[in-house]
Amino acid sequence: MTELDPYTVIGVPRTASRDEIARAYRRMAKRFHPDADTGAPHASMARINEAWRILSDAARRARWDRAHTIVEPAPWAAPGMGERAVRGRRPSARPVTPPETRDSGWLAVVVVGAATLLTVVVVVGIGLVAATPSVGEQPRFTTDAMSFVDPGDWVIAAGVTDQPADHRVLAHVVTFAIEPLSLCTSFEEPCELTADVIPPGEASIVMTAWESGPPPVPDPIQRRAYGLDAQRIIGDEPAAFRLRRFTDSAIAWWQLSPPGFPDRWIEVEATIGGQVIEQDAVMRAIERLLATVQFSP
Repeated sequence: MTELDPYTVIGVPRTASRDEIARAYRRMAKRFHPDADTGAPHASMARINEAWRILSDAARRARWDRAHTIVEPAPWAAPGMGERAVRGRRPSARPVTPPETRDSGWLAVVVVGAATLLTVVVVVGIGLVAATPSVGEQPRFTTDAMSFVDPGDWVIAAGVTDQPADHRVLAHVVTFAIEPLSLCTSFEEPCELTADVIPPGEASIVMTAWESGPPPVPDPIQRRAYGLDAQRIIGDEPAAFRLRRFTDSAIAWWQLSPPGFPDRWIEVEATIGGQVIEQDAVMRAIERLLATVQFSP
C-alpha cells in the first residue's frame, strides 16, 4: 500500500500555510464526505481526515516533513566519484597479523573507555530523572474557581472579566491551533467552534462557572439515567458525566462539584471531532487534564 502523502491528498504544496491547508481540507471534506452522495468511497474521506490530522498540528507536520525530506547530492560532487574511489583501493601487499590480546595495550584503553562511558550515561540518566517535573510541579492554569495542569501544546484562554458572576466562562481550551479571535471567552457570545469545523481527533473545551439556580444533576453521587454517570471523582469531589456520540463528532459534558455545591457548580463541555476511535483518543487526553483539577476555596 502506497504511503499517504498528506500534501498530495489535500492538494496543497509543502510551503502552504495552515490557513491554506484548512481551506483546502474543508473543500475536500465537502466534496468527498459520505453524506454528500457523490459516490466517493469512504476510504477517500478517511485519507483526507488522516492528511488533515498530520498537517493541522505543527509538531506532527514537522515530524512528517523531516521523515520525508529528500537530500539532493551536492552540485560539486561528480557522479560515481565515491564508487571509483572505492574501486581504486588496493589491498595491502603483506597481511598484518593482529597482536595477541595479552600483548595489546589497546585492551586496557577499551576497558577504561567503556567504564567511563557507562559512568557518564548513569550520571546523565540520574540527572534527567531528577530534572523531570512531577505533576505537582508542572505549570498550572489558574482561574478564580479552579486550576488544572497546562498541557503545554494546547491553546488555553481565560474568560473575559466583564461577565455576570452567576454564569461565566472560566476558560476555553482547544487542542489544535486556532486564531485568537475564534476563542470562546464570554458566556454572552455564542461559541462558533461547532462540531462541523473541529478537525478529527481534536476538541474544543469550554469551562463555565454557575452560581444561580439548581444544577442539572442535584445529587451527582448517584447514578443517573441516559448517560449521566457519577462514577468520576474530579477535584476530590463527585462529578456527573454525559457523552453523546454522532457519526463524525461527539459532545462530552461534565458537572463538577466544587466547595459550595449545589449553590455553585462548574460545567465542562467538550465538542470533539472525528469518528469513535478519534473521539476516544481525545477523550482520554481530556480526562487526564480533568484529573489534575483543584478547586479554589
